[in-house]
Amino acid sequence: MRRTVGATLLVMAVAITPPAAAAGDHDFAGTVPGIAGKTWTDLLSQVFPDIAATADGYAEASEMIDLRSIGAGDESWISCGDKIAFRDRDARLIRLGSRDYFIVTLELEDDCVGLLALFDDSGKLVDAVNVKGDQHISFSGNYLRPLGRDGALVIASLWHDNSSQSYDITSLILARPQGLTSLGDVLALGSRECGDSDKRKPGQLVLEESKVHVVANGDALARIELGVTRGIQKLDSEDCEAKIGREVHTNFDGYWRWNAKKRAYQAHIKELDLLAKWNENHL
Repeated sequence: MRRTVGATLLVMAVAITPPAAAAGDHDFAGTVPGIAGKTWTDLLSQVFPDIAATADGYAEASEMIDLRSIGAGDESWISCGDKIAFRDRDARLIRLGSRDYFIVTLELEDDCVGLLALFDDSGKLVDAVNVKGDQHISFSGNYLRPLGRDGALVIASLWHDNSSQSYDITSLILARPQGLTSLGDVLALGSRECGDSDKRKPGQLVLEESKVHVVANGDALARIELGVTRGIQKLDSEDCEAKIGREVHTNFDGYWRWNAKKRAYQAHIKELDLLAKWNENHL
């Protein structure tokens, strides 16, 4: 998950339930912690009907159910062929309402689909979606955040790099007992532009970092805050490396607050919309 010119940083405010799967444990033939009598292949067969564990503990499949794409996810980015190779899996326990649920994510060869799945405590599939809408998809660190009795926040990272730019999308997804829905997506852009020494025009390095906080505010579901800090650093036109002057920072903040009457989150993201317009003009 290398970044050359830009980065997305996810910072959380409270502790979360640790993953049900131990780090480095990729045995798909093993049982799923917390779900009695269910192996990983049992669980995942509800999404990949012919999944089978391989001799080395990984898994393969050739079939996948139709998945709806949410948020920044786009079905045009689903590229799974006749052989879907499973490299790792993660299940995280979350309490929603009066029942335990599991958020399940996968690491697949070539990131061929961005699966996000919700299972109940018996191992029954409640919902499964695609959130891949870029070259890479990942669920890193503390990507699951409890919001309150009936909801949790899942954070997906969509990204790609090229020689002079990076694109990092933070995708916010709401998990409730009924299923998974998108709250919003925010792009953090990175770019390096070299200057022109003949015209005495300096180069420029742009780095944007996103931070997500969950803040209990007395509502039934906690407030979700997302801020992006953009740094612009002038660079020497000769080597495109040496810094000129001070880096200039600009902050863009937004939040999502639970509306009890509408039983939905409402977005307050005017500053993030301004950032999106600026980034669109600099892509």
